[in-house]
Amino acid sequence: MPSTTKRVAVSFTRTGEGPPLLLVHGLGSHQQVWQPLLPELESRFDVINVDLPGHGHAPRLAPGSPATPEALAAELVKLLDHLGVARPHVVGSSLGGWIALELAKAGRAESVTAFAPAGFWDDSLIPVVAHTNRLLARAVKPIAPTLLKSQTMRAIGFWTSSATPAQLDTQLTTEATTAHASASGWAAALLGTYRTNCDIHDLSATVPVTIVWGDRDRILPKAHCQRPTRLPPHARWIRLSQCGHVPMWDQPQASLELIDETVAASERRIQQ
Repeated sequence: MPSTTKRVAVSFTRTGEGPPLLLVHGLGSHQQVWQPLLPELESRFDVINVDLPGHGHAPRLAPGSPATPEALAAELVKLLDHLGVARPHVVGSSLGGWIALELAKAGRAESVTAFAPAGFWDDSLIPVVAHTNRLLARAVKPIAPTLLKSQTMRAIGFWTSSATPAQLDTQLTTEATTAHASASGWAAALLGTYRTNCDIHDLSATVPVTIVWGDRDRILPKAHCQRPTRLPPHARWIRLSQCGHVPMWDQPQASLELIDETVAASERRIQQ
């Protein structure tokens, strides 16, 4: 079961053994987004899998508290301090990718692997897809377990997240829909990204960074949301084929390999 601590507004599970690895989900998501990768990750890492404030099992932030990526990263710093973990490897998805990069900027990440990170968009972006997905999730939540048994319904409901949504696991999509509909921190976290960008151009080259995009990302499309100008020169920019916004679902093995490569780059640096 997820654990909570009075010191921070997050919920987390901790499993596996090895170097610490922090998993950070995206807007309207929860810990279970990582399920396709967890067995492999737990076999070689000390995995800290979090629910961000107002997501999953985590409580909302206090009224009026900012929910910017920087503020959410600060909550995770509190968690790391509470757990006695100085600099984990960090893997993030979407908003969680941005938060992972903020942790690196704060000196609290050994490496970062960011899947479809938010914050690399131009100022013309209007989050229409994000609002539409939220409304649909809330509308179908009561019947999601039945509705998403249908491949057709999964294809319709998850076409923005996956390149092959009909093939997604029924339980995974049901849990994702419920989490999205129930996320009390959704609006605050979305507002926290308004008219701002992720900027880590001066991040030290001692922190390996891998940015991963799916070639069919319909939530953060290439035309307006995938601009590498604010990344440091040493960051890797990877595009996976046959992938939507959540590459871990469409290409789990390739995703694991990219995480391992990024961690290995950090370990080589430490040994030098």
